[in-house]
Amino acid sequence: MAAPIHLAFFIDDLIVGGTQTWLVHLAEALSRRGFALRVYAMRNRAHPQILKRLEPHARVELIGESRLWRLAGLAHLARELRTWPADILQTLLPTSDWIGRMLGRWTHVPVVFSSIRGRNVDKPIWQRGLDRATARWAQAVFFNNRDAIPFAIRHEGVRAQQAIYIPNGVAVRPLSTARARIRAELQAAATAPVIGTVARLHASKGQLDLLRAFAGVRQRHPDAMLWLIGEGDRRAALEAEARRLGVADAVRMPGIRADVDDVLAAMDLFALPSRWEGMPNALLEAMAATRPVVASDLDGIRELIVDGETGWRIPPGDVPALTAALLRGVEAPEEAARMGRAARNWVQAHASMEHMADAYESVYRDHLDRAGGRRMRP
Repeated sequence: MAAPIHLAFFIDDLIVGGTQTWLVHLAEALSRRGFALRVYAMRNRAHPQILKRLEPHARVELIGESRLWRLAGLAHLARELRTWPADILQTLLPTSDWIGRMLGRWTHVPVVFSSIRGRNVDKPIWQRGLDRATARWAQAVFFNNRDAIPFAIRHEGVRAQQAIYIPNGVAVRPLSTARARIRAELQAAATAPVIGTVARLHASKGQLDLLRAFAGVRQRHPDAMLWLIGEGDRRAALEAEARRLGVADAVRMPGIRADVDDVLAAMDLFALPSRWEGMPNALLEAMAATRPVVASDLDGIRELIVDGETGWRIPPGDVPALTAALLRGVEAPEEAARMGRAARNWVQAHASMEHMADAYESVYRDHLDRAGGRRMRP
């Protein structure tokens, strides 16, 4: 049996987020395909749910920012890459990108990849400078939506020949039967229209827009409910806005959930009115769960939703359009159900976990072969 390929991931942190969820999915698949995996988080921030899912497949280490910037963390990472030793280094998220590219070059890792998972419109100038200085040290840069590629070429030092597009994938599992249990837990009547989202509570995800649109839905459907699943720095602002709109009694914010499939099954309509976005795993998971979806018409979302066939797209920030789409989803249940079934079929055909893992494995192995193969083991 061939020796396993040593693949190291550098990531900024292991909180619950789209990139972290993607990493869990990919680690699960690659560990079954002859890869030995290690995950190094630059910050000492990790959610137990992410750790629990990663640790059967990869050795995980949290470096911590104070250790990193004292240089002891950088020296430790350099030793790890040499003594393990890594055949491939994959960097994820902004801080890890330039640190990983630098260390990969310094320690002679045969192949270094980066991953850009959206248009980084809010990245500070100093980070863009580091990106432009180090991007050439990556053999390739993965993108999960095509719209991010021109932006990265203009602003982040990526060359066109480096860009590789691989869309996200999710596991298409048997449909959950937990609808009644979850509704009882979150105090939703069996027949009440439930609109929900699963995302960080962050300005980019458009939850304030969703609250304002939901207030319009409640005017016609007083029993409707809104579930905001996730955690983040916008919780207080969202709670205050719900009170101001007079809908706080109909809004549930239960935090991060490990049983997302069950929660999705208890929703009638999934909404993701993002202001900016990459290719959201949560949207794919909702589609795989046959939920009819309403989402912003931007970036990677355009590649997932065929408007009027697998969901409804609305202009980002357009609360009246969002309200109208939510009302249509609530008031046309047969059309919504048809879209939900079409969405699941689309995910099975185009965005399954196996599709994604096959694509990454092919690129990893091809570039490693071109670089001369695995490193010598001590």
